[in-house]
Amino acid sequence: PVADKIPGTGQIADGLYLLNLGFVCIYLVKSGDSFISFDAGMKSEGVLGELAKLGIDAAKVSHVILTHSDRDHVGGLPAFPTAKIFLPEAEVAMINRTTARFFGFIYNKPFAESYETLAGGQELNLAPTTIRCIASPGHTAGHMSYLVNGSILIAGDTLNVAGGKIVMDRGIINIDNKKRRDSIKRLAAL
Repeated sequence: PVADKIPGTGQIADGLYLLNLGFVCIYLVKSGDSFISFDAGMKSEGVLGELAKLGIDAAKVSHVILTHSDRDHVGGLPAFPTAKIFLPEAEVAMINRTTARFFGFIYNKPFAESYETLAGGQELNLAPTTIRCIASPGHTAGHMSYLVNGSILIAGDTLNVAGGKIVMDRGIINIDNKKRRDSIKRLAAL
């Protein structure tokens, strides 16, 4: 990948944890006595192994908020059987065979877990945590980024960092590179 080396699983700031699953990462935010997971990784086994390294029980994850529906971000959903799942509203087109992925030929698979949808501009209050939903299409049709408590940006696959700078990487895996660039500019304005 183009991105800089990502640290291993661990706490990266007060109440913010990174689960490095190799190909993809999950971010956990401590919210009262529970955790909010941003994305779910590719496989449950990997997620559960990284949670164990942190001493976090998957049952303590009360919510999983997805940035998008690519398999490497939703495949680990079974690791969180008690969590409430949120999917960006515009991302539903990616799992209901309305909008294809690569070159218009491959579709993201629906997942068995039930979910609620989130709209861009929506504010989610999961006291004591607030989450502002920011539509950031380009990588996928409905990709969403999240501003947590006004200070932590979860950008999913909207951007990567290389050499300390935001980069446009792997153009071939993005549905619309112009929309992705525009999304990055909007996030930069935060």
